[in-house]
Amino acid sequence: MKKYTAKGATIKQLRDGLERLSTQKEMAAEIGVSERKLRMIENNNAAIPMTTVDRLAKALGVRREQIIYSEGGPAGVEALEPPIPPVPPVNSASEERPQIIPRFDWDYAYATSDETRLYHEASHSHDLVTTIEIAFTEETSAYAEELFEILGGLTYAKRDILKNIEPAEEIALRRRIRQLLVLLKGNDVWVYETSFFRRLPERMTLPPDGEEHTLQSRLLVALAPPGEYGERSLRVNIDHGQPFVLLSLKSLKAKSGRGEDAGA
Repeated sequence: MKKYTAKGATIKQLRDGLERLSTQKEMAAEIGVSERKLRMIENNNAAIPMTTVDRLAKALGVRREQIIYSEGGPAGVEALEPPIPPVPPVNSASEERPQIIPRFDWDYAYATSDETRLYHEASHSHDLVTTIEIAFTEETSAYAEELFEILGGLTYAKRDILKNIEPAEEIALRRRIRQLLVLLKGNDVWVYETSFFRRLPERMTLPPDGEEHTLQSRLLVALAPPGEYGERSLRVNIDHGQPFVLLSLKSLKAKSGRGEDAGA
């Protein structure tokens, strides 16, 4: 497995600036390494696999290239990059207090070549939204347009959900999705996907207490170049429909405890 040299001082400075995960113990648990390993990363620029780079970047709220050296390691003493204010990862609840998740936020979409997953996600989503972060040729533009048309046509917004898709049609659609994924990847166009729920009605401010809302599932498909450092995820913008409050872990645990007590 290929490993990358960490910018230890940068990682430490970014971690120290966090409200949550500011200690080595918390950060190590978040990214799935031992405290000893994290100390080696921060103090000795230890080499780490891309999976660890990805988890670190997400926890710190920065791009991967900001916390690893592009070629092997430091040449002499490198000037420390100015810290970038971390962006809280989506679905990351604070241990102590609730978080307000804005309507317009970001998350990671992940590279896929699995036509079964794309078919399933599209056919179980209300609608499809697309992101394009690569220049197309006439050929790849046609492939992308067809892929979006197929996936969009599978969503609840574009088909009669009371009618089942015939097996022969499903097989043909999945076969064509697979072909398009191969054709796009062969032209260095990777397909990334993620799903999330939107809260409706749309609004820019937090809803009043007690106001009801509906949830609609949305599939996001992004087309972009391969990851420069081998990463298989892509940061994408998402629209939650309206801001909402994400309860803290402490609140969720307390709520769960009350539920168990009531059921006893």
